[in-house]
Amino acid sequence: MSKHAAAAPFKIAALKHRRVYESVAEQIRQAIFSGQLATGHKLPPEREMARQFQTSRVALREALRALEQEGMISIKRGFGGGAFVADFDAALKALADSLHTVVKLGQAKSGHLTEARTILEPELARLATSRADETDLKAMQALVEAQEKDLRAGVLTRKHDIEFHTLVANACHNPVLTIVISAIDEAIRDAILRSKLTPEMRAGVVGYHRSLFEAIRERDGERAYSIMKEHVAAVQKHLRESEENGVGKKTRRAGRS
Repeated sequence: MSKHAAAAPFKIAALKHRRVYESVAEQIRQAIFSGQLATGHKLPPEREMARQFQTSRVALREALRALEQEGMISIKRGFGGGAFVADFDAALKALADSLHTVVKLGQAKSGHLTEARTILEPELARLATSRADETDLKAMQALVEAQEKDLRAGVLTRKHDIEFHTLVANACHNPVLTIVISAIDEAIRDAILRSKLTPEMRAGVVGYHRSLFEAIRERDGERAYSIMKEHVAAVQKHLRESEENGVGKKTRRAGRS
């Protein structure tokens, strides 16, 4: 069976009340959860679904938009497009977008995100020492070596920083942990990119990544835990100082105006 094939026929029940998009969304949602609709499966055309649900295309589109925002489906435009059952990346994007929204609304700051990382990521590093396989270790080694090569060449870049932490989460082989950590790291990416980048700071980050990789490779859980805890705390301190300096500059400019 193709990986995009549905596990069982997707049966649509007519709605008792029209224009109730929540009911449409719930039926599709439950079909995905039950495996009737598999990842990558293309839903029927809007006209056909509206006919089977016995509702308007307006209500159907509302339901599809709601499911897209949840990360349950992805909607592609143009030739060959349509509504498809989403994969891991779409679910991750939906969660990351939600965290971005919370941050932009002022209900959470980068400090809150790094605090969550301080609690979660050291445990992930420790877990990775017992679960990482050869594929995980090779991916980490290749990434660390690429970062070290850039550092030796004097290239100041944050390339692959978030990816390294994703690889550590992947090495735990727990998709829930990967989604949560990846979403938090993506949400904090903007704050990290805005912060000041110096050779000393860059060398510190790459050094932490090298030490973490070696601890995971050597199956030393306590060392991996300690290194990750120190690494994330250092990032938190760096972001806090960057934010404070940014506020100070804005205040001084305002005083001169």
